[in-house]
Amino acid sequence: MKPLCYIFVLMMFAGCASVGDIYEKPLTAGDITQLQGVQDGILHGQGVETVLPGEPAEVQIDKKILGAVRQMVATLKPEYKQYSFKKYRLGFMEISDIEQRKPGRLHKYISEKTLTFSFLQPAIAENINIVERFLLKDVVDELRLQKNTAIIDQRTAKRMGYIYGVDLIETGVVTESNDFIDLNLRMIETRRGRIVAVGSVKIEKTDPIRQWLKGAGTSGLDYDDWINY
Repeated sequence: MKPLCYIFVLMMFAGCASVGDIYEKPLTAGDITQLQGVQDGILHGQGVETVLPGEPAEVQIDKKILGAVRQMVATLKPEYKQYSFKKYRLGFMEISDIEQRKPGRLHKYISEKTLTFSFLQPAIAENINIVERFLLKDVVDELRLQKNTAIIDQRTAKRMGYIYGVDLIETGVVTESNDFIDLNLRMIETRRGRIVAVGSVKIEKTDPIRQWLKGAGTSGLDYDDWINY
């Protein structure tokens, strides 16, 4: 066999190895159990169905956020619950305020927890890679959005998919009243700009939560940001 043939054969084997490396491995039963254990640890082993008397504000809020994330996973379109060649790529855009106020402590907290709980869901961990964390300001600057377009429309989703190379965008909107914090999550498919999953919860402003928000302004915004907004 000529030297060039040897090189060709070696290149074929090398190519096969590299192609094989890009296949994603499915989660094992142990992986899924571990993900559930992390969630239980975050919530101190308590479920998300009810808020118990005397629970810290963070636990009360975490339970509701986790409930919204689980709703979103439950409503996820079937095609995104099973990848074929490689996992889907998901970009996370920070939770925004529907009143277009500057994001504060509450929104940042919900964003962090939503991202964490999304990663811990087996259906997401097995089929989707969370590859980016978009900062709302960066996205607005990049796409030159108007101030009143915090909720991503079809055209914006497609553009973001093109710019950032993601298949899905996860984001959400917070609305507040005197007694409740309303959290609405959604996943948006960038190829067609359609919503493929949603989740929604109401977080009652119990006394511990009101105390938790007290240092951040009456609506959950950072006090200094609210004064300077």
